[in-house]
Amino acid sequence: STGTPKGVVLTHANLVSNIRAMGKIVQADSTDVFVSWLPLYHDMGLIGAWLGSLYFGIQVVIMPPLTFLSAPKRWLWALYRYRATLTAGPNFAYSLCLNKTTDSDLDGLDLSSVRIAFNGAETISPETTERFCERFARYGFRREAMTPVYGLAESALGVAFPPLYRGPLIDRIDRDRFTRTGEAEPVREADKNVASFVACGRPLPGHQIRIVDVTGQELPERHEGHLQFAGPSATSGYYRNVEATKRLFHGTWLDSGDLAYVAAGDVYITGRTKDLIIRAGRNIYPDELETAIGDLSGIRKGCVAVFGSRDRRTDTERLVVLAEARAEDPGAQMDLRTQINAVVSD
Repeated sequence: STGTPKGVVLTHANLVSNIRAMGKIVQADSTDVFVSWLPLYHDMGLIGAWLGSLYFGIQVVIMPPLTFLSAPKRWLWALYRYRATLTAGPNFAYSLCLNKTTDSDLDGLDLSSVRIAFNGAETISPETTERFCERFARYGFRREAMTPVYGLAESALGVAFPPLYRGPLIDRIDRDRFTRTGEAEPVREADKNVASFVACGRPLPGHQIRIVDVTGQELPERHEGHLQFAGPSATSGYYRNVEATKRLFHGTWLDSGDLAYVAAGDVYITGRTKDLIIRAGRNIYPDELETAIGDLSGIRKGCVAVFGSRDRRTDTERLVVLAEARAEDPGAQMDLRTQINAVVSD
């Protein structure tokens, strides 16, 4: 969490209803093998990998997180060694596998046993998703195994899953219209002014999602708003935190803190409410900028933060980019600043 940590109160009933709903969608049973490096203090690792495997009688192989982080290839080889059928990770894990492994690291690797690779817990990059599927296809990884999902601890874990074996679905929309009005109008892939978002599926059985505006009125399809959810997995509130609990509930609905839109039944997460930067009448989404800046030569990928800061003199929001650079020479750093400004303006 980037804010003050809050304890989410969950009952056994919340957990069991969520695990059952997720298991039903993915058709989990005792013939599965789950390989996970996810920390057991994180809901995806604790509830998804550990308790989910316990409930369905699944063989689970738990790796220390640092084992994966220090050498991402170990996760991939563990999938092969134990003939994993299930695994999970945030978007950055798939990015690390792309950027921190060589072809020689993967010689002899076979990922054909993996039937579901969950991708969730943070913003899902369309580029990372596509690149992972393309590169690892030669090692037996099937595109339909890549499964973008959405959830949060306030709903135990899962909120939305896509249909089984559909593979990633990417929505390409008019960027200018979206940043100005919040309308997600589809465009052709060849169009230049495009923003892309990954579908995170549909509400789990017995669960509900709606998108509302700032007044709490439900929005039509393809209009961005605040994502609210309800269902048997929903928390009763935050532990010993009355004020935060009051902000969480809107009648029977709970506020996710995320911005999203729905199209053809699928939910598309566009960003965190608290991270959104509004400048010159446009909505700016930090994740997209951070990815673009991280692609610059000389900038450490994954080591970029974009955020807003109020300018007290003009009472407007400034756009701030904090990036780790490999270069120490002042001239080279100045050149990087120029490149960053160009990327952001573009």
